[in-house]
Amino acid sequence: MFKNESNENGPIVSIIWEKMKTKIPFVIGLLIGMLLITSCNGLTGPRPTSTQDPCPIDVLETIIYDFEDLKQEINALAAVAADTPAEDLKPIVLQMTELKEDIKGYEFPLCVARAQSALQEFSLYTEQCYFIKYIEYINENSGVESIADYDDFDRCDWAQLHEEAYDLMIQQLNELIATK
Repeated sequence: MFKNESNENGPIVSIIWEKMKTKIPFVIGLLIGMLLITSCNGLTGPRPTSTQDPCPIDVLETIIYDFEDLKQEINALAAVAADTPAEDLKPIVLQMTELKEDIKGYEFPLCVARAQSALQEFSLYTEQCYFIKYIEYINENSGVESIADYDDFDRCDWAQLHEEAYDLMIQQLNELIATK
């Protein structure tokens, strides 16, 4: 409302306006001051933080050791499975499944997520490689015709690719340890 206009709330509005117009410059000045203070705060350069390194060397070394043990277990089971007749693969596949679940449930810091993922995929495709061989044997000997075509996607080859990816991730983690 302007001073020359009149209405039934005229005196109240003019009283509020009079009190507010002295506070508006103060509020604007306060906002500008806060903006200047916060924008100038970064000019002093980076400050040291009190946060801990998410991947200290001792943790990385322990995780790499654990992951390498798990990889050796996968390879040992795969070697046994490769020398086992298809009809006897069930207990080995069940061990592979249990190992795969152990890897999946392994708690790890975010800095090793890619290595853990590659190890998990290596375990998964190794398990599937021998599981499919076992299922194909069962289907052949039970007279059941399989509707799945496993030849288009060789999980044994994919297991090898994921093992190589895992090895690269471990190599990068070892290089990270060397630089710390």
